[in-house]
Amino acid sequence: MAIPSASQVATTQNYISSANFIAAVAGKGDGLHKPEVSEDFVKRYGSQNLTGFLDVVGAKAPVSNFQFSHYEEDWIHQSFKADDSAADVALTGGVQILIDASSHLASATASGATSFVRPGSVILFPTGEVGLCVAKWTSNQSAANETLDGYAGTLQSGPTPGVNNHVIHVMNYDGGTAITVAESATLTVIGTEFAEGTGQPNGITPKVLEYNNTCMILKESYQVTGSEATNKIWFKVNDEATGQSGYLWYLKGEGDTYRRFMDYSEMMMILGEQTTTNSYIKAGDANNAITSGVRGTNGLLSFMGNTHTYNQLAGFNLSDFDSMIRTLDKYKGSRENTVWAGLDLSLAIDDAVAAMFAGGGISYGAFNGAEEIAVAMGFKSFTRGGYTFHKKTYQPFTHLPMLGASGFDYAGMGMVIPGDSGRDAKSGESIPSLRIRYKAAEGYSREMEHWLTGSAGLAQATSDVDELRCHYRTERGFEGFGANRFIKISRA
Repeated sequence: MAIPSASQVATTQNYISSANFIAAVAGKGDGLHKPEVSEDFVKRYGSQNLTGFLDVVGAKAPVSNFQFSHYEEDWIHQSFKADDSAADVALTGGVQILIDASSHLASATASGATSFVRPGSVILFPTGEVGLCVAKWTSNQSAANETLDGYAGTLQSGPTPGVNNHVIHVMNYDGGTAITVAESATLTVIGTEFAEGTGQPNGITPKVLEYNNTCMILKESYQVTGSEATNKIWFKVNDEATGQSGYLWYLKGEGDTYRRFMDYSEMMMILGEQTTTNSYIKAGDANNAITSGVRGTNGLLSFMGNTHTYNQLAGFNLSDFDSMIRTLDKYKGSRENTVWAGLDLSLAIDDAVAAMFAGGGISYGAFNGAEEIAVAMGFKSFTRGGYTFHKKTYQPFTHLPMLGASGFDYAGMGMVIPGDSGRDAKSGESIPSLRIRYKAAEGYSREMEHWLTGSAGLAQATSDVDELRCHYRTERGFEGFGANRFIKISRA
């Protein structure tokens, strides 16, 4: 904690980092209230602060390894596809179907894979016909490999299971009509049926989806000479909690460095990618510390499970909302969502919502019904089809020196983020839709590290160099939950 001094004498005790300075301005952090800061120049581009998204919609949690993972439950019901590599054989009273390997629940081998459909499964066809699976083969078509006791039908010549395929024999309930199945057709199981005196079917274990990501290390530094370090910004503070008053100081350049560091941190959590190799080393430079061993982290945009593309000429309109709502409904998305939009998309949404709700219909449910909270945070909220969207313009998508530069089209992009939380099946604790994982162990946290080196302006010098160096470092990664509940919006 910075301690104010009675006079403007620079020490490490009355130095305040930009992180604490910003918190002080907000009335938190170091406990400083209403600091008066006088600046000598005009900020022609405003604050240039791009951060804030993750602080609003995310959470943070420590992790003791640079690699982290979690598991997610897949659908407990499964449809399956007919393979497109061979024609299915229509039979008297039924059909033999080659199951596509994408419908397997375990390893994709004939002997080890488990496809969802089993003998005894009642199957619904796209035509509306209903059939009963009476046999299944995972290796070859023979009576010895039938998996349903008591099957008395005559085996027909049909598709042969390959390494990644299963074959099922489905009987039509009406007994006389052959069933035709188109290649790549999707079928679904709607129940089971068994004859008297038969045994129990084999059990089904749904797919378990594993999410993996890594922490990356971000660094930034700022240095000034001893002479330049005397060009400080001083401000007087009054700490109402402790009764302390006096002067604190910080460096403008260090403040810019901090903001740039935080902006980079957020951009990597949104746009980052994991490396596929750690051996990208320049020829003849086997010890390159920058390229050797870098990990990266898959950010939010690469994590999102759904993409909605709208027509640039037609603009974003009601039909686009309806399409996204159908996607959310299909994949059990949240009833309340935040939409972080580039400026072009944000304006188009405003136009669409204005036309949509000319007679009312605005909702602020995610903010406990408090309109003033939503407005204060810059959100505009609306509801359609039982789904509520809270829209906010995401400034980094149009920030001129970065994503708003010529040739990029982030201005027309948006991110639909679930507004609810899940719940851990074991602990019962709430699970956010996304969060930042940062390295920490045994009392040492790498969430946000800041330190000073040099000899200029320091009570205890760390070197004899006439300079002051400010350093920032973090080791963090992005973690998302339920990619099927997120939508990335882009225009074509």
